[in-house]
Amino acid sequence: MSTPIYTNPTDARPFKFGLFDCLGDINTCIFAFFVPCLLVKEDAEALGEHPLFNCCILNNQAVWPLRLKLRLTQNIQGDFIEDCWQSSCCNPCALIQLTREIRDIRDNK
Repeated sequence: MSTPIYTNPTDARPFKFGLFDCLGDINTCIFAFFVPCLLVKEDAEALGEHPLFNCCILNNQAVWPLRLKLRLTQNIQGDFIEDCWQSSCCNPCALIQLTREIRDIRDNK
């Protein structure tokens, strides 16, 4: 069974965790700054991607496609350009936001 992709931005919800809410989860913050590949692997697996997803591309370029997939499957506000610039300019923060959102969705199922 595939996850539905939402296309109606008027029904989209915001991210539960802010982009700069990095210190809200200090353990994730430490991982994002020192070993981001482990978080990217965890996020890729949670989103149905191959666990070696980030081995083929640089970590800062691995975050935005995962972020895009999460937004589309979970009907979260934003767009491709926002995902791209946030992942490029604020990569650790974008990774922390992505990881926390995925964990929250998983834990609240």
